[in-house]
Amino acid sequence: MEPASPFALLQDYDRRCRANARGLPTGEVVEDDWVGIGFSLNGKPLLALMSEVTEILPLPETIRVPGVRNWVNGIANVRGTLMPILDMQGFLGEQPGLRGKDSRVLVVNQKNIMAGLLVEEVSGMRRFKPETKQPSVLPDMGALEPFLDGVFDDTQTQWSVFSVEKLVTNDRFLKVVE
Repeated sequence: MEPASPFALLQDYDRRCRANARGLPTGEVVEDDWVGIGFSLNGKPLLALMSEVTEILPLPETIRVPGVRNWVNGIANVRGTLMPILDMQGFLGEQPGLRGKDSRVLVVNQKNIMAGLLVEEVSGMRRFKPETKQPSVLPDMGALEPFLDGVFDDTQTQWSVFSVEKLVTNDRFLKVVE
């Protein structure tokens, strides 16, 4: 028997592949997880939607700007872009945030407002099923309450959802000049 031509071999492979192929997946809709960045302000665990946080940085060197509110740390040059660094605890009326080794800056860029939000610490990425979000707000959230948008519970911690969009549309947040 004569060996098969390369074309005949390819046809045989094609025939066998088609015979053993499984059907395409059904059109089931797979809902994406809700993914956020965990951080804390004044000891309260919070989450910001991943798409609302551009970057997480250690506290950069800032230059103080005269005539602004005390919660404005100053202006920082982050890779050639000048942005205000804002102490979130100070903004919320608490004592100014401690600037320790765990302090981080969440860089946000929403509604054409780019800013660095100084927070106590960042605890990393958290993933939840969207349907597990509770629409209520936890009690005793104080000045944070207008910026919250529900709660996720991971059996160890109740995470309040912090809305960057609500923050950057808040008049008090936008008025940094005294």
